[in-house]
Amino acid sequence: MKRFLSFLMVLVLLFSFTTNTYATIAEKLQNHWADSLISRSFMAYYFPYLARDNFAQFDPKGTITEQNYVLSIASLFKDYGYETSSMGSNNILTREDMAYLLGTKLTEIGINRDKDIELPFRDINTMSSDSLEFLKLLYNRMIVVGDSESSFSPKRELSQVEAIITLQRVKEVLEDMNTIAFNTLGIVQSHNNQEELIIKEEGPKVLLTITKEFPTPGYTMTVDKIMKEGKNYRIYFNITPPKADSILPQVITYKTLTLEIDKSSLSNAPYNFILDGYNSVVSR
Repeated sequence: MKRFLSFLMVLVLLFSFTTNTYATIAEKLQNHWADSLISRSFMAYYFPYLARDNFAQFDPKGTITEQNYVLSIASLFKDYGYETSSMGSNNILTREDMAYLLGTKLTEIGINRDKDIELPFRDINTMSSDSLEFLKLLYNRMIVVGDSESSFSPKRELSQVEAIITLQRVKEVLEDMNTIAFNTLGIVQSHNNQEELIIKEEGPKVLLTITKEFPTPGYTMTVDKIMKEGKNYRIYFNITPPKADSILPQVITYKTLTLEIDKSSLSNAPYNFILDGYNSVVSR
């Protein structure tokens, strides 16, 4: 009973902390243009220096240093298998600095500059040629949209919410770059099998046969996406349990899912696939 009460108190404290934290952020973002755009979880994970002490350092209109922004970039890139320098100065970033910094990091991982893109901004004549090319790259990928349709404000200091939103958009670009296309060829259910992952090459294709054990036949198993992470490929599963009121036989069931991937979208063999969510089974 004492253990249960202690566990209950921990849950209450965690819930209270999370509620109070998000309440604090909500208060700071109230009536701010970025309120609906900011991902609270993204901010907490990639901007931990703003999340300390219940987001005490977070100021939507506040500035951000190059060192902190570079740390956030390096953390984000690392999650997608890219190593980039995390060194930066203590200088406050301007919007032009942000364009140059982000453009540099993106070209380092293989994204080409977009020299032929026409920018709509009328206040960018003082920007360096490199900064302008990087701005075209960011604008073409909708990472930067400007202060208005015709204004970029390159000399204005980058705000914290702008820093967060630009990296949220970079995350979308990285996901698109690293998403591996696949076809689901079928799923078979059986009662006599074993959990396994079989990788087989057939001409220009790689076939993945994945078998998963379930406690009843009422589960569904699909794959949401496959992401490249450095030299690895992470398979994200979506495993759904049967409805709570379902009447099902309590018999071990195996589901075998077969995926087809173009070999051209993968690096050279051997292939290392990581099964994310594969063990997430909730018994009813």
